Amino acid sequence: MQASDPASGYLSDVTFPDRFHRELSPSWLNYVSVLGGARPKALDRPFRYLDLGCGFAHSTVINAAAFAHAEFHACDFNPAHIEAAERRATRLGAGNVVFHEASFDALLDRDLPPFDFIVMHGVYSWVGSDVRHAIRQLLSRRLADGGLVYLSYNCQPGWSAEAPLRKLMVELAQAAQGGTEARTGSAVAAMRQLGTPSLRYFRDNPAAAGALAALADAPLDYVAHEFMNATWKVHYSVDVGDEMAEAGLAYVGSATLADNHPMLLIDRQAADAIAALPNARLRRLAEDFAVNRRFRRDVFLRGAGERVAPAEAIRHLDEIAIGCTTDVERIDTRMTIPRGAISFQPDFIADLRALMGRGAMRIGEIVARLGGERRNPHEIRQNLLFLVASGALTPFAQPGGYTETGARRAASPAAAAALAAGAREAAPTFVPCEPLGGGIAVSADEAAKALRWIAGDAAPRPDRLARVGVLRGA
Repeated sequence: MQASDPASGYLSDVTFPDRFHRELSPSWLNYVSVLGGARPKALDRPFRYLDLGCGFAHSTVINAAAFAHAEFHACDFNPAHIEAAERRATRLGAGNVVFHEASFDALLDRDLPPFDFIVMHGVYSWVGSDVRHAIRQLLSRRLADGGLVYLSYNCQPGWSAEAPLRKLMVELAQAAQGGTEARTGSAVAAMRQLGTPSLRYFRDNPAAAGALAALADAPLDYVAHEFMNATWKVHYSVDVGDEMAEAGLAYVGSATLADNHPMLLIDRQAADAIAALPNARLRRLAEDFAVNRRFRRDVFLRGAGERVAPAEAIRHLDEIAIGCTTDVERIDTRMTIPRGAISFQPDFIADLRALMGRGAMRIGEIVARLGGERRNPHEIRQNLLFLVASGALTPFAQPGGYTETGARRAASPAAAAALAAGAREAAPTFVPCEPLGGGIAVSADEAAKALRWIAGDAAPRPDRLARVGVLRGA
């Protein structure tokens, strides 16, 4: 039906969507692990990072440019992916990325160093058991003590109503003509014709009807990679956890940040029932059922000794820097959460906006500055974590903000190259940001203004990019 890698069953004639995923940032993953009670990673020191199934390596190249002192590796079996990734690294001057055009089996035989971070996005649900076994072998052999693993996958029970759509799509594609992308388009069109209320499956499964409507607007390369691989498996979180335990790993948290705070997801009755379960493994599975979860971004840790006592965990958390990557006015008094909304005191938000307008700060410093007789430090810290979970605030690699007046106008070479590409192509782009420890989304207009400002234009300095540390000078 489609051209796929004979060893993995993964599509080879359609490239993977070229997207940036902020959850793959070392600073984001470090935040998750510290939130889960682990020792923080020293991101200001050299570390090693491996992206398995990197696709175009958009995230990895941007992250490498933000951490010039670290060593990044990116692996994919598709030559088109690796060639494009190498070109992106060259454009940004990210010389600290090593690319591997190889299967995971072949990577096992290569002389690789131990890694502090190993990430996989869009891989585990779309490859066969032999490839998943090779992944676990790589984790067992190549993850350093105290290292972190990011693993995303489709999960139950959220896919229970929609999973039959994949079988229907594959059968329709097999009956169509052309390459994988053409067959995928034909299958989607045929499914839209079938997806009428007169078909009882769609009447009885509103989630499936909604998924079908969403497919109509989705890019065909995404749909092909989601549904058309020879292997497609929806996992239960406990099964994945057991498989990671075989490689010596333990679950530490979710890179979907709201998922680390049950009170943002479920009501008190459900939370109490889940809390009464005898172990964390069962509680994690029950939470999946409580929210009907369909996709997970799990973070795993190697080394039981990396866990710390609760009091020490709070001290480590207070050392984490957070900031606002958008307009600070978007830090609102009302925050939408999965189970509704949560409100904050207007004076607290006003004071927080004033602080975040200066740049990223450590959580402990924010708590101290916003504290005093009027506010409880524990409540301040909890509110900050909730705002990070909502996306109003973001984990940073380091505190910082505007540079001193009089400094020469500049951006890092990688940031300047990314800004130039965004302005030239008149398209949004992700720009490496060293204080953030990852990439920040920049519109074409903002990129053009930043370049004019760097060149000495009298126009105002793009405030947001200066506040987060992309631009230096005054």
